[in-house]
Amino acid sequence: MTRTPIQRFSPGRRVLVGNESKPGIILSADELPGEMGEFRHYVKLDQDGQTISVYGCDLRGFPGMDDDLRLGQPSTVHLHIANSSVANLNLGSQLGTINAALQSISGQQDASQQELVLALKQLTEAAVAETALTDTDKQEIVQALSTLAEQAAKKPEERSRGPVRAVISWLPTAVASAADLTALWEKFGPTIKAFFGF
Repeated sequence: MTRTPIQRFSPGRRVLVGNESKPGIILSADELPGEMGEFRHYVKLDQDGQTISVYGCDLRGFPGMDDDLRLGQPSTVHLHIANSSVANLNLGSQLGTINAALQSISGQQDASQQELVLALKQLTEAAVAETALTDTDKQEIVQALSTLAEQAAKKPEERSRGPVRAVISWLPTAVASAADLTALWEKFGPTIKAFFGF
C-alpha cells in the first residue's frame, strides 16, 4: 500500500478539502505534526466562510498554485500568526499574498531584498498580534503591507510607485497608537523606503 506523503501547506494556499473537494484557503498550519504524523491545518471554506481544522492527508492543492511544503523542507519564510488572531480578522487572502510575495523575494540573493523580507514579516506579525489596535486598524495595516509585498515581488520597472508612496506615507500614522509597531517602523521604515527608492 502506498503511503501519501505528509503534507504541510503554506498560509494563503488555495486547497480542496476532503472527498467532496470543498475549496478553501489555509489560514495557518501547526509547526509540528500531531500524534499520527500529520500536520493540522486551519482552513476557511469558501462556501460558508467557516474555519475548520483539517489534517494534511485530507487536503489537496489547487493545480498550478505554490508548491506544497513537505516535511523536512520548511519554507524559507513563514509568517507566525496565532490562530485566534486570524480567526477573528478574516485576513486569509492578505496574509496569503504577503506570504507568497515573501517566498518569491526570499529566493533572491540581494541583501536589500533579504532586509525587506525581514521588515515586512516582522511588521505583519506585530500588526496582527498588537492589542492596542482595533480589528479594523489591523485589517487596514495588513492590507497596506500586502500592497508593499506585492509591489516588492515585481520587477522595479513594473512597480506602481503611487500606491507604494501612499502606503509608506500613511503607515507611520496608522501605527502611532501602538508603541511596539511604532518602534518597528522606526527600525524598518528606512529599509522599506530605500528598497523602493524613496
